Formats: sequence, C-alpha cells, structure tokens
Amino acid sequence: MRTFGARQVLWRSFSTVASHPLRVCIVGNGPAGFYTAEKILKMHQGSQVDIIDRLPTPYGLVRSGVAPDHPETKNVINQFSRVSQNERCSFFGNIALGSSVSLMELRELYHVVVLAYGAESDRVLGIPGEDLKGVHSAREFVWWYNGHPDGRNLDPDLKNTDTTVILGQSPNYRETKEHEKDLRGIS
Repeated sequence: MRTFGARQVLWRSFSTVASHPLRVCIVGNGPAGFYTAEKILKMHQGSQVDIIDRLPTPYGLVRSGVAPDHPETKNVINQFSRVSQNERCSFFGNIALGSSVSLMELRELYHVVVLAYGAESDRVLGIPGEDLKGVHSAREFVWWYNGHPDGRNLDPDLKNTDTTVILGQSPNYRETKEHEKDLRGIS
C-alpha cells in the first residue's frame, strides 16, 4: 500500500467522527496494543481508537506466538474481540509504519500515537557459532512453529538432530522446550 493510500484510509476513519475529542492511533495489534485500546476506550468515553499493523490479521503474538495447544492463553482473543467490536475502535491491517505511513503523518492525524509493536529482529549475542546453520532465535523459531508469515522461510532440520541447546529462559524457551519431542515429527 502506498503512503497516500494508508493516509487516505486513516483519514476516512477518523474524519467521520470529528466530534470525538480524542483520536488515538495504536501501532501494533498484539496484547500491548489491545490492552491499551481497551483502557483508552474505558477511560475516555468520547475517544476513537484506530489500531494499525503491518500484518493483515489482528491479535499479534496471541495468534502467532502461542502454541495451538495452549487454549487457556489464547482465550484472551475473546477479550480482544470485544475491544475490536467496539464501534469506537477500528483495525487496519497491511499498514506498515515507515513504508505505508510515517510517524509524522500519524502525529498529524491523531492526538495520540502509541507504539505498541514487538521486536522485529533479534539481539546479536556476540558468541561464537551463533551464525551457524541450525542456530535459530526463539522468536524466529516460534514464528515458524506457529505459522507467522515472517517465519515461512525458516527451514529447521529437525529430523537429523537429537540435541537441542537453548540459551535463556524466556516464555519462548519454555514453549520450545515443552514441544521439543513433538517438533521432531514436523518436516
């Protein structure tokens, strides 16, 4: 989408609610974005909240960072669905900050812009071997495992190894460790 196109969509979105005193744009549609939207809608009764994201689908990490066999964690989607069904809240997918629309343009269109997106890249640890074939970050591996569009090109060789080494103890570590045996059956 061109910058003009994204700006035009967002302009149409809030120009119809010109009587509302507070216009908020949230960049990022994961838990941080939806919890922020929920609080703003509750605290500012006249507000209009637009949530934008570079992906076409809502719910961010809840959709692509939580394993399918964790339904209790994914249940938060029900709460986020209620937020997105609020008539004062809109979701716009396929809008990338920096290429579809600039931060400056958003600041011109909204009273408040909240940057609530997650990590798009990994931190380099600076340890020998971290760039070798078969070494993957938890982020990219969990994205691949859960079908995130950015993980589609990862091709981990799970059939020809019997050893896994995991550095750190993030939630992704626990997720990966829990499914280690299941993952060997994935091609």
